Amino acid sequence: MTQEEKKALITRWIVAAAFMAVFWTVIIIVTGGRYHSNVSGLHYFLDMHDTSMVRAQREDTTTLENVKQALFKGADQNEVWGGPGSSMRVPPEGTVPRGYEPYPYEQAEIDLAGANLKNPLPLTQTVLERGKDRFETYCAVCHGMGGQGDGTVIPRMIQPPNLITGQSAGWQDGKIFHMITMGRGNMLPYAAPIRPADRWAIVHYVRLLQKKGAK
Repeated sequence: MTQEEKKALITRWIVAAAFMAVFWTVIIIVTGGRYHSNVSGLHYFLDMHDTSMVRAQREDTTTLENVKQALFKGADQNEVWGGPGSSMRVPPEGTVPRGYEPYPYEQAEIDLAGANLKNPLPLTQTVLERGKDRFETYCAVCHGMGGQGDGTVIPRMIQPPNLITGQSAGWQDGKIFHMITMGRGNMLPYAAPIRPADRWAIVHYVRLLQKKGAK
């Protein structure tokens, strides 16, 4: 490389460095050097700089304006589940989660459910083992490990029905499924903690307990 070429290369680097210095100086002056807020400086594309999206479980400061409103109408009437500051929105009326099938029967329609609902699960060892696991997790505390109404909550609570020799022994599968789903009396609904397939598996296991108890 000749002496002239070296001088030309150095000149280009100096010009490039000077340009970058001027460029960033202008940027800092225009924006005020503050990228974390819109208080000062000139900002472009605010919807990209400060997105209105609220991440799950994060505070939504836009709803804090509803604090006074909430005090008068009650937190349960708020547009958000968790009250002012919550990012959890109430879904539009009539909507259901994707892949979710609403249960079609009311609590009092137990006979209708018993007549219409059929157990879709095959009676296999795997299904019975799953039913046994779910039964002992959710049902045995009241109904007992053998389904005879002698769970560990007795005598501190009212004795639940005997699933082996009681009235439910003559119920259809759909009726037992409905009872697990909707609950009745002292028994709360188990639709939330027990999936539909597991409820049907429990029905199969209850039938097995009934057969063993009849011997």
